[in-house]
Amino acid sequence: MWDNSGGRGGAGVSTATGLDGTRVLVTGACGFVGTTLVSTLLARGADVVALDLPGAAWDRMPPAVHQVRADLLDPVSLVGVADGCAIVYHLAARTDLDGRTPADYAVNSTGTRNLLEALPADVGRVVHYSTQLVVGLFDEARFIDESEPYRTRTPYGESKVASEDIVRAVAGERDLAWTIVRPTSVYGPWGGSPYREFFATVRQGRYLHVGRAANLVSLVHVQNLVDLTLLLSVHPGAAGEVFFGTDFHPYTMREVVDTASAHYGVRIRTAPVLLLIVAAYLLGILKLVGVPVPLYPFRLRNMRMTYCYDVSKSVRLGYDPRFGLADGIEDALTWYDAHPDFDPATS
Repeated sequence: MWDNSGGRGGAGVSTATGLDGTRVLVTGACGFVGTTLVSTLLARGADVVALDLPGAAWDRMPPAVHQVRADLLDPVSLVGVADGCAIVYHLAARTDLDGRTPADYAVNSTGTRNLLEALPADVGRVVHYSTQLVVGLFDEARFIDESEPYRTRTPYGESKVASEDIVRAVAGERDLAWTIVRPTSVYGPWGGSPYREFFATVRQGRYLHVGRAANLVSLVHVQNLVDLTLLLSVHPGAAGEVFFGTDFHPYTMREVVDTASAHYGVRIRTAPVLLLIVAAYLLGILKLVGVPVPLYPFRLRNMRMTYCYDVSKSVRLGYDPRFGLADGIEDALTWYDAHPDFDPATS
């Protein structure tokens, strides 16, 4: 089994990434990943323009950033937002799975088009965040690489497929260099659903291993994802390419849960698969009528599913993630411990 004490001994992106003094635009800056991206860019000496909705969590933004309150669905509000910017990090998106049709995720498609059409011609690179869900989650023990065809099963995934097509088309028409990053399952400081609830369930001793819990999952600590993003934004070999954003290797679900439970000193029990299947369907009936439940069929399927995404393309360009599972989860849980009142919906 892999050594989960750390990553590959890496320190993330080298400080010599060419960002010192570089003006950059970050959309979705006040979000989970955006918050860490902004702070890391500032630490690397970048001049950051942060764009988000007027009602976003602007209290997260350091004083050094230039704040732009705008709506990607309002083209007028985007005029001039990227003037003087060499790199655009486009993270803004609706990312929940509650929408019924791709039209519910217009910000992911139409908003991306509006942003690209508003950019000045001298932007050097557009880094667009997509998702692993454009190719879907497969319960298969194989590594899925960037050549995998689109096989999404959700309106959210469909909206991100459309966004990738828009990036290729509009950036191509405008001769803008682009890079697409597909994050896998992201956790870490400032993270909301599902990991905030997942770790809380472990802390409270309410989580159960599903059988052997030997299914493999691709996760990425938020700082690893940000470090990869910075590397790809300045690497010539990343232009016109797609990359999965994930840790160096996948982990078994039992490893993930046991690592979190060790932080809290909680013993995790194991339940037979069949028993949990029956319980999930019974509790799912309550969920349909609005009763909050800890387990239902969709969640159980995700707990049991194997999905592994290939990171070798990023490694060839120099990606060397600084966090492995043990120190990554310790970092996340220490942050949650220090912020017990954190509510991603209000902060």
